[in-house]
Amino acid sequence: MMTNIMTTITLNRQELRAAAYAGIERRLSGIAKQRPAYYGADNRHNEWQIDVIGSIAEYAVAKHLNIYWEPATNQPLANLPGDVGTYQVRSTCWPNGQLIIHKRDKPEAPFILAVVTDNQIHLKGWLYGHEAATHGEQRDHGDYWIPQQSLHPMEQLP
Repeated sequence: MMTNIMTTITLNRQELRAAAYAGIERRLSGIAKQRPAYYGADNRHNEWQIDVIGSIAEYAVAKHLNIYWEPATNQPLANLPGDVGTYQVRSTCWPNGQLIIHKRDKPEAPFILAVVTDNQIHLKGWLYGHEAATHGEQRDHGDYWIPQQSLHPMEQLP
């Protein structure tokens, strides 16, 4: 089990607006292209939440890492190296939410878990995709769910 020191990023009103608008554009693009929802999101009917909260989390990670963020609003995700640079960002609004790594995810990619609470984004830690089976529990659709205490601390992010 790894110890985890959380990093909190605060977005100001303009940053939060820019990230939320990018999420709205991402959702509108998905609707226009009739992009299917993955991993059961279509059953939960929370595509808007996934896109907006996901964009806010990505913006916060980019701010933390001082990396330019180009929101993926109109291009295939497979063409991108990651959500922020080469990093993959997974987001949730649940304070005790877990990092979820899917079977089709890149094993060599580092995945960062971000918990979004209004304008406070808590970066809980990270894990390489190939570490999911070792640190997580396999659940729905063959996905691995990794608890926050099993993540590497943000200070060790490569």
